[in-house]
Amino acid sequence: MKKHIFSLGTIACLAVAGCDNSLENVKNQSSYNDDTYFTTPATISEAVTATYGLMLYKGLYSRDFYYLMDLTGNEAEADAPLLGDVLQLHDYSYAANHAQINDLWSTAYKVTFRANLVIDKASKVIPASDAEKIKLAQYTSEAYFLKAYAEFLLVTLWGRVPIRKDYDGNSEFYLTRANTEDVWKQVESDLNNAIAGLPAVYTSGADLGRVTKGAAIALLGKSYLYQKKYAEAASQFELLTKAPFAYDLVQNLDELFTKSPVKNAETVFDIPHKSWGGWAEGSPYYMFGSQEGSGSGKNTLTGRAMEYGWNDWRNVFISDAAVNAFTYKDEAGKDYVDPRAKNTFYGDKASGGDVTFCDNCAGGAKPYPFAENGNGYRWRKYQPYEYKEKAELPQSDINSQVIRYADVLLMYAESQINSGKVAEALPLINKVRTRSGAFAYTTLGSKDEALKKLMLERQLELAGEQVRWFDLIRWGVAKQTLNAEKKAKYPNSSQSFFQDKHVLFPIPLAEKNTNPLVAKDVAGDWN
Repeated sequence: MKKHIFSLGTIACLAVAGCDNSLENVKNQSSYNDDTYFTTPATISEAVTATYGLMLYKGLYSRDFYYLMDLTGNEAEADAPLLGDVLQLHDYSYAANHAQINDLWSTAYKVTFRANLVIDKASKVIPASDAEKIKLAQYTSEAYFLKAYAEFLLVTLWGRVPIRKDYDGNSEFYLTRANTEDVWKQVESDLNNAIAGLPAVYTSGADLGRVTKGAAIALLGKSYLYQKKYAEAASQFELLTKAPFAYDLVQNLDELFTKSPVKNAETVFDIPHKSWGGWAEGSPYYMFGSQEGSGSGKNTLTGRAMEYGWNDWRNVFISDAAVNAFTYKDEAGKDYVDPRAKNTFYGDKASGGDVTFCDNCAGGAKPYPFAENGNGYRWRKYQPYEYKEKAELPQSDINSQVIRYADVLLMYAESQINSGKVAEALPLINKVRTRSGAFAYTTLGSKDEALKKLMLERQLELAGEQVRWFDLIRWGVAKQTLNAEKKAKYPNSSQSFFQDKHVLFPIPLAEKNTNPLVAKDVAGDWN
């Protein structure tokens, strides 16, 4: 659909006979457009940076994503201060006008738009040297990865969605919803393009945080796994266990989740959080919606530590279901408390949670006993309380782990189990378990028994990392699992919690109001 845009002066000329329009269509020599600005490797790099910046935009990792996934996946529960639309995630009462869900949808499409621009404009730049040629290929591959990640979120959370395949296609104002098979094909295509041009590692510290070939391979394997293409998934994950990749598990989970790591062998793809100049350059409160103006590029911090923090805003606490999962039967049938509980939450000795905090705080009488604060069970993972008493501001610099090597090993194990290779999955699961001191399984049992152990392992190892909702949905057990957990927590409630429609998020009201092709394809005002 073509749109003609007229200035007020043009409209006046059309209305008045004899109007002199000799100045119409004169180009402003001091302004740029997308054709005249993105013409060098340097400006293409700027466009890539702007695409990365959206990872900190509304709906994603500056603030909303942890609420969206932790509350719907029942790893976090609402505390008394949690109000409004975020509270609706806790009891599944959200609708098509839900702010955070709408923001995630909108931001995902902004990512695809900017990534498509990078891919299009980079293809038209004539490199002046072999070095520039390599850089342009890298920038294009990074854009393909970011585009694929946005498409991955869209297809897993909403199912059939419109897909903008390229920048030229953005002139098409309204798009219909593609079927899920075609969306997945687009994800696979974009990731294969990303793999082709990304390095396994970056040699310059200035490139720290850019996606690598390993990140693209991991996301491709994850995409295959979600489609139940188990052999293809296993082949991708296996690549990451061999040279040229050197991924490994860090010695202690605290290296990932209590203070921001500079570099570690376990991170495959993360969102770095850092202040690049303090309040003068960007307020930590940018997470509430002003990312383009005062956030991305100046302040990449996240508000999770303060918002989840029991010694700060206390908006949520770790769910009873998540805490209870850490106590299970060992191979002898006896109750066993998994040692990862101590890295995941503060609690009491019986639960396995950490009973002290501020173990590494500077000065004063430390550590402090946690139980005396009457806080029940509270998040320790992604919190700063081992190093300071309060988060003080929404300015956590603990990086958001999107895919880490432990996750890769468990996805590899899941692929092997579903391919009937249970024995091959055993050392993969045990490698993750024994890192934290959990006992090693001598056997995984039958395929069904192995899958149950794998499901528990993912729940324990990846608690609070925004993956459980995705796991429960793709395993087809979300309704029975989440409703059982909610019923145990609220036995006298007559409320219907998770319903069949909740396997997908509702198509946002804003999209339906602006795109008639999508609006007519939405059933029951949901999806």
